[in-house]
Amino acid sequence: MSLRSLWGHFGDLETLFAVTGAELMRRQVDAYEPIDPSLPLEERIDAYCRQRAEMLEYIAPFARSSETRVPFSRELQRNRVRYLDRARYEIRALFSDQFEGVDGTVRTHIENLLGVSTTWPTWVSLRDVLRLPVPEAVEVMKRSVSALLAEASGAGRQQAVARVAQEKAAVAPHRRAQQSRPVPAMTPREQVVVPA
Repeated sequence: MSLRSLWGHFGDLETLFAVTGAELMRRQVDAYEPIDPSLPLEERIDAYCRQRAEMLEYIAPFARSSETRVPFSRELQRNRVRYLDRARYEIRALFSDQFEGVDGTVRTHIENLLGVSTTWPTWVSLRDVLRLPVPEAVEVMKRSVSALLAEASGAGRQQAVARVAQEKAAVAPHRRAQQSRPVPAMTPREQVVVPA
């Protein structure tokens, strides 16, 4: 495509970035194959990280070419947020069992960390800065995802234990008050005689 034809279709760079970003997202959604959430956790993590790596390698040429323009382009910044939102959506769908009982703030922090660790900024650091081959970069991603999910699961257990302790503490004064009340003595009229 010639530059004249390109600018005939797109009046400015922001419009071009918006259309390109939407097309990339559409292709990612089309290529996405849901992973069975009933699989054992290790298998889900492995399948998810391999799928993310495949997608990140696919978008690499586009992401690298836009890297220097991101700080100056609202549309490229929006595209990054959309990709991060998509990653968090997939994480919620696939690993919801690991977040059971987790407080909303902690859950949001861990989902954000998982999103960042499975999107382009981290992937480019693994591939271009550390120069890791794809299989090794996938292993690093898997460790990161595993550690964050373990933290979420642990936080859920800790919060469940804390809730039970709070409930027991709230009930304890009531029970102590009932136990410490003196039992009134029965008058002779109230005594019941049981025939032998």
